[in-house]
Amino acid sequence: MSRAPGRSIKLEGMKQANKYSIAKRFNALDFHDDSFRSLKILPPRSRNNFTRIEFEFQDDSTGSVKVLSFHSCANFRFIMDFDVLADNWRFGNTEASSADTNVEQMRKFVGAQMSQWRTTYMPPMPKNKPIRKKLESIRGYILFRVTFFGGTVEVLAKNYKLRC
Repeated sequence: MSRAPGRSIKLEGMKQANKYSIAKRFNALDFHDDSFRSLKILPPRSRNNFTRIEFEFQDDSTGSVKVLSFHSCANFRFIMDFDVLADNWRFGNTEASSADTNVEQMRKFVGAQMSQWRTTYMPPMPKNKPIRKKLESIRGYILFRVTFFGGTVEVLAKNYKLRC
């Protein structure tokens, strides 16, 4: 997908755009052999201020910088072998990207992280209280993936934006 430098593509929020069309557009993006340059996490500052995660890539064919940001993030998993990433830094270390709207896959993704949150809730609060609300609204999210030669990033978010 080619774009003029400095142009921005913004997809509307989940209320205005269909999450399936957002996933379809994301799946059409090409990050293969782009170089991963940086990662920025902008955490929430209030209950209504959602997390934003930004990745910066250098396009393998044009050399231009692309910024991929995920908006209204609910969960994030980043697994990286930096030795492998370093071995590939000159040749483009990004393999692919994809978006998944499968509700069961998203539920498994969220459920697999519960033990790592290191939270306990005292009775009478149910053990699954924090996750219950998220699972009730999970149909409004998309599971985005960016795979590297040496790692994987998964982001459960409502939307994304690509700035070139």
